[in-house]
Amino acid sequence: MFLVLNSCAVAGLIPWRETKPLLDISEGVKMYDFRLSFINREIEGLLLVTRNEESRPRLVLTSHFGISLFDLEGTADGYRVHYVIDFLDRDKALDLLWDDFLLLTAPSVVDATVQGLDAQGNVALVRTGSGIRKTVVRAGGYSRGFPDNIQISHPRLQLSFYINMTQDAQKSLLH
Repeated sequence: MFLVLNSCAVAGLIPWRETKPLLDISEGVKMYDFRLSFINREIEGLLLVTRNEESRPRLVLTSHFGISLFDLEGTADGYRVHYVIDFLDRDKALDLLWDDFLLLTAPSVVDATVQGLDAQGNVALVRTGSGIRKTVVRAGGYSRGFPDNIQISHPRLQLSFYINMTQDAQKSLLH
């Protein structure tokens, strides 16, 4: 006996709105290693992620030496800047940064398409926009329901963000 099945659907294209966030903003503060790469320059630090009283994301990036680079918090109208270092203090830069974090924390409000899943059915590749606004998100190494590493690329801008789960965050904060 021989059975042939055929489908007209495109494999792997899932509306991003129907997926769960890639960054965990549940109770408590989550800590990630963060690296921003722009052309030939890099900034590294720790990204602290939590949610405010309205269940919106709050993101704080500090250098490894404890110098704050930015502190952004979600609001009903977008986001509020609590602090930003001078070289990032540009509306377009902050808007792009916030849009990227919104893509990771609130898929229901972003128009994007999941274009790749890993063997366990977790999101591995997401694309949104085109031209200069094109954004590519790669995620992998899932544990506890969230990816351990995330890369956000803006190919036309030569800008990338790398976010990696800090291995023993609790121990790092206490010692």
